[in-house]
Amino acid sequence: MTMARRAKTKETPELADIGLGELEAAVMQIIWEKNINTVKDVFMELYPKRRLAYTTIMTVMRRLAEKGVLEQDRAAKTYYYKAKVSQEDMAESMINSVVDKVLGNVSADIVIGIIKKHSLTSDELIALERKLGSAK
Repeated sequence: MTMARRAKTKETPELADIGLGELEAAVMQIIWEKNINTVKDVFMELYPKRRLAYTTIMTVMRRLAEKGVLEQDRAAKTYYYKAKVSQEDMAESMINSVVDKVLGNVSADIVIGIIKKHSLTSDELIALERKLGSAK
């Protein structure tokens, strides 16, 4: 498949500046989980649950490309999309953004409270310890 045209997108999105609305997040979830890459495919996946117009999904995906979250390529009359940002990077950025806005400087007590609430497994705690050690 030859890609003829690319949409104007940000080269490297500043993740801290990107917020996703509810529908944008639903579209990205489908793209990340199912590796779907056309508007039609995303529309078919969402329609049974949300009954949205095809053009609504098309607009959301175009705007995600403009934000730099999706890469948009065109072959003939079809646009193909792929994620430019991993689900993990997006989640980390959004969490950090909320924490910064709501809590400012995070104390160790808040982090410990979050860890306790989510009941991490031993393996997850070990991985967290390693990450904390490398972040020093």
